[in-house]
Amino acid sequence: MQHHIAVVISTYNNPNFLRLVLQGYAQQSDTHFTVYIADDGSTTETAELIHTMTNDFPVPIHHVWHEDQGFRKSRIHNLAFT
Repeated sequence: MQHHIAVVISTYNNPNFLRLVLQGYAQQSDTHFTVYIADDGSTTETAELIHTMTNDFPVPIHHVWHEDQGFRKSRIHNLAFT
C-alpha cells in the first residue's frame, strides 16, 4: 500500500534557505510525496527560484502565493490545502 504525503514549506523572502530545504527534499529516496510551498508574499526572486527548481525536481511542487499584507502565515497555509 502506498501512502502519499503532502509536505508544506512556509517561506517569506528567503530564497537561499528555501533552496537548501528543497535540495534536501530532492535527495529523498521515497518520492511518494508532493511539495506545497506556502509563500506569504515573497518577491519575484522566490518565484523564480521555485520555477527553476521545478524543472528537474523529482516530485511535484505547487507554489501557493498571496500578496504581502503583513504576517498571514495561517492564511497561506489554508490556501495551500485548497
